[in-house]
Amino acid sequence: MLISTLLLVYCFTFIYAAPIFSEQNNDIGSVLTDTLSDFYENIIDQVMLDASEDILRYIPESMSQGNIEARHDIIRSMDRNLNFMRASLLASVNPLVSTDIQQLMIKNDVDTLQNELPKLNTKISHQLGLIINAEQTSAILIRQASSIVHKNTKSSSTVTVEWKLRQPFQVNIIHQEQEQVFDASNELQWLFTRLSQVQSDLLTEFNDHVQNAVELLMETLAL
Repeated sequence: MLISTLLLVYCFTFIYAAPIFSEQNNDIGSVLTDTLSDFYENIIDQVMLDASEDILRYIPESMSQGNIEARHDIIRSMDRNLNFMRASLLASVNPLVSTDIQQLMIKNDVDTLQNELPKLNTKISHQLGLIINAEQTSAILIRQASSIVHKNTKSSSTVTVEWKLRQPFQVNIIHQEQEQVFDASNELQWLFTRLSQVQSDLLTEFNDHVQNAVELLMETLAL
């Protein structure tokens, strides 16, 4: 009878204790995920800010050909797209981190984290590079900018003075459709290179600040 009672108590304890342990692990994992996500997101913010400033400084000025309205329209269009890209990168960080956080929880000493985090940095920067998709994105942005330039330059008014024999001269305003083909190959290559650089910049920044990430994780685990 005593043995049966002890077995019953043991089973009862095991059944109800296991979920508590699992729930605690999930809570710690969630906190660590948020901590590491914040680390990555801050770096992504700064890298994308630098890239956006470079792009918005060069592409609109280069492609607008002195047309102020076209330049402003290109800036608005590109700024909107770059902000959307930034938002997409930030939204992807937490899910990417959460897939590896359990392994980091197991290896929770400083030396191991310093060795493991660069691997995670490489994985995350690669996935972010796929989201950026430099080749396709640069082609889309330049095509949109070219369309804006075309829209702002295709209708121009030219004033001509027309002489006819035995009649007063006439001033005619002639609207001509000027199909200007703008060669944006240089801008396309430049933009592709600059967007491709974002992935390598992210990896460099992640690795340069890996010690900060380790300290944040250790502080979180100590709480």
